Amino acid sequence: MGSRLAGNERRAAVEAVCEVFATAGVIDHELLFAADLDPARLRSALLARSPGIEARAGLGADGEAAFRRLLDTACVHVVEHVTSLPSFPARADAELVRRSGETRRSLADLSDRLGRSGEARDTAFEEQYARHVAQTQGRLELFGLTLGNAEREWSLSTAYISLGVSGVHWLEETSPHPMTTTVRAEQALASCERMLLRGPAGSGKSTLVQWLAVNAACRSFGSALADWNRYVPFVLRLRSLRDFLPLPAEFLSAMGNPLHGSAPDGWVEGLLGNGRALVLIDGVDEVPARLRQHTKNWLRSLIAAYPAARYVVTTRPSAVPEDWLGGQGFTAHSLQPMDREDIREFIAHWHRAAHEECDSEEKRTQLTGFEESLQQAVATRRELGRLATNPLMCALLCALNRDRRMHLPRARKELYDAALDMLLVRRDTERDIATVEGVDLTRDEQTLLLQRLAYWLIRNGQTEAACEDAIGMIDGWLDSMPQVKAQGDAGQVFRHLLIRSGLLREPVPGSVDFVHRTFQDYLGAKAAVEERDFGLLVGKAHDDQWDDVVRMAVGHARPEERARVLRQLLRRADRVKRHRQRLTLLAAACLEHAPELDPGIRGEIEGRTEKLLPPRSREDAEELAKAGELVLDLLQGPEELDEESAGATVRTAALVKGDIALGVISRFRKDTRFKVGLEISNSWGAFDTQDYVDAVLSDAMLERVHLTVRTTEQLRALSRLSHAKRISLDGDHDITAAIAACRELDTLYLYHNNKLNELSALADCPRLGILAINDCPFLIDLSPLTEVPLTHLFLYRPSERLSLRPLAELSTLKHLGIDFSPSRTVGEIPVDPQLTGLHFYGDARQISLDGIERLPSLLRLTLTGDPQGNQLAQHDGVPQLTNLQLHDQSALDPGTVVRHQKLRSLELGRCTLTSSLSPLTALPELIRLSMFTCDSASPIDLSPLAHLDRLTITVQGNTPVRGTHLFPPDRLHIQPSSE
Repeated sequence: MGSRLAGNERRAAVEAVCEVFATAGVIDHELLFAADLDPARLRSALLARSPGIEARAGLGADGEAAFRRLLDTACVHVVEHVTSLPSFPARADAELVRRSGETRRSLADLSDRLGRSGEARDTAFEEQYARHVAQTQGRLELFGLTLGNAEREWSLSTAYISLGVSGVHWLEETSPHPMTTTVRAEQALASCERMLLRGPAGSGKSTLVQWLAVNAACRSFGSALADWNRYVPFVLRLRSLRDFLPLPAEFLSAMGNPLHGSAPDGWVEGLLGNGRALVLIDGVDEVPARLRQHTKNWLRSLIAAYPAARYVVTTRPSAVPEDWLGGQGFTAHSLQPMDREDIREFIAHWHRAAHEECDSEEKRTQLTGFEESLQQAVATRRELGRLATNPLMCALLCALNRDRRMHLPRARKELYDAALDMLLVRRDTERDIATVEGVDLTRDEQTLLLQRLAYWLIRNGQTEAACEDAIGMIDGWLDSMPQVKAQGDAGQVFRHLLIRSGLLREPVPGSVDFVHRTFQDYLGAKAAVEERDFGLLVGKAHDDQWDDVVRMAVGHARPEERARVLRQLLRRADRVKRHRQRLTLLAAACLEHAPELDPGIRGEIEGRTEKLLPPRSREDAEELAKAGELVLDLLQGPEELDEESAGATVRTAALVKGDIALGVISRFRKDTRFKVGLEISNSWGAFDTQDYVDAVLSDAMLERVHLTVRTTEQLRALSRLSHAKRISLDGDHDITAAIAACRELDTLYLYHNNKLNELSALADCPRLGILAINDCPFLIDLSPLTEVPLTHLFLYRPSERLSLRPLAELSTLKHLGIDFSPSRTVGEIPVDPQLTGLHFYGDARQISLDGIERLPSLLRLTLTGDPQGNQLAQHDGVPQLTNLQLHDQSALDPGTVVRHQKLRSLELGRCTLTSSLSPLTALPELIRLSMFTCDSASPIDLSPLAHLDRLTITVQGNTPVRGTHLFPPDRLHIQPSSE
């Protein structure tokens, strides 16, 4: 009966969809144009014309869900079909399209297709699969939260916080190179089809994957990712796949999804093919290094077969380079350490979830006290602030703070010891369930077995083991533990460790791994020390998979053993040149784990580390910061440093944090160089707001520093920074307050503001020349800008209702940058003909260059994506062009730019070159060429340009080049690869 009812519901849903289109006149193209050809807006308009359709069709809950999914599919189909018609090119052809019999036949076929039983089966299975994904991926254990109830899991929506990732944007007048900023993960995801997400252990990569899967399954993404609501998620955790990389038909079985046997034939392939699949591939770093190329080839093959799907791939940064998937159209982003605001928010979320489990007001009051105490401790104790910069460690602190009633351990080793004590012993003994699995193991007995399992995984380059292998190993280990063997067999002991320890889990049936790699490394390091495998530790120290193992082994070792390991590390650094810097920095990073150490060894490591200074890039800064406070005493500056090194030095100190780091940064407060000012601004969130104002900003040269305001405290602090001239407001801030504090503003960026709906306050900024507005969805009126002397305006991800008509009245405007398509051609954009700079980013790539001749003063042009780039060789409408930026060109022939004979500056970003650079010699006025993250079939040959004495070349971002020996140092600047 239930089956027939479900079938009836699906048939009713199909009929309801057909009724909706019939009510709308089937091919009402005016309705399509009114919806701006957006499937989601079309769906809303259709429903508005058929109110109460669900009730009239007698749909229950299952039927309503089927109806919504079918209607979504229909709207996507209609829009894609109509826009593909030859008669479609402009709104003016609406009548021609209206009379198109082909459209009528297509929609009739659509109704037919939706009614066929196979489609109904696909839709029914998709709904069943979505419910399963939402249920299985929608739960997350906040570490230690289950102290009072080991079986309880928490809603992902309660636990999840939005974290920051690295982002890039360009402002030509401010910087000639891409400017790295921090954006929310959701914003970064919205701007790319394929993402490589990099982040260290515990940074939240897997949680983000779960969040994406659940929201896609539930169709609950907000406005920033609204388009993602039509995708069906597939979560492929590489740690569970081992040597087996699945074909699409094997996705569900590879995921361990019990529905795989009932999936309709070709269901996964169909979703991949029509662009409705969201493929989430988690943990490239958990694939052995020898198999990563195989994994890359598998990805390439998958993308080549199904290019329309969306892909998100996660990895630890040290496992693969940033451009590992650059040739496949992936944009690389890195999860950033949590700043103070993130940490505060995470602690608040954790305690909010804990409140939900409380059964008395007294316990809730206690939790409030625990939260306040921890917020204060993390803000004031340097070692805790450093530990809390990723979600895993922050959750651990929350759990221990609650468990120990606000008495937290101070050092990292103590922290793990306390966590093991809580997980392995106290959680069960305090609840009187220590023997629930038939055995009663002490902490030492559990630790010994877990150490051996962890060390076996590490030695074998694995992150998980087959359960039968683990049981077999435990059986052998029990021969030397008769007191445990007497209680039960190896299977019982294994089950106790899996169920009760809190450190193991079974990700898929038949496999076991540690809940987090950090615990595996910690326990494995202890086993390595106890077995005196110091030679193995040193021999593996160059491998990024062994970083934490070596450092934690130094912490576990006795003083003489510690000195032995570090001495051998230095000797190996002398012998193996290619690993010299890595091994030296690892030795320096080990010092924070060595409270007692031979002073001669410590002095030698410090001396070698000094030779690695100053840092010369952001990557150098991140490596040096691993050495902790030691590195702060060795940092130079600012007088003896160039701009790049000075900026990297500030970043190093910010990553280390603490009072000493604040003192280092304060030395640079009067530095006016752009990259130094950028790092000073970005470092504000790493310190207490007022402390940073007192030590750095109040006396900084804010006429040159671009100050980013992210928190309410920072906004209030602007009252003491009235000399600031360049400000970014990131979040739902009141721009009136910022303008009242800083009336001399000449540059203002507004990011991610869901409350901003008008700009009249800008009339109080008589010097405001540069304005950038990014993701302010309720701002629809630009007319107040006519009262502002703007020269530069950048509009990113605006409201669909935003009108650009007021731009025609901005007589002072010289530069316009957009990442959306306000019209079909450049000629239709309402700007003053005196515009000198036009910049297209992201989704603006579909704008045609037709009509560009109406901008006779245009000197600077930025183009993103292939369509415009291919037009460049055919356009004579920009004869005066002097500066050209080309980004994301998948097949760029440098000869296409040669007709623009006035070019002085050419920038190529993330471009694949199809021919040599030799045509550029025909540009008589070219004095600057910049390339970042570019590639070609072979290393890009610079030698044809060597004789151009006026030309300076900058190469960044793993761009392979040759012929560099022909250039003097002042004409060629190469930023080293981060590898």
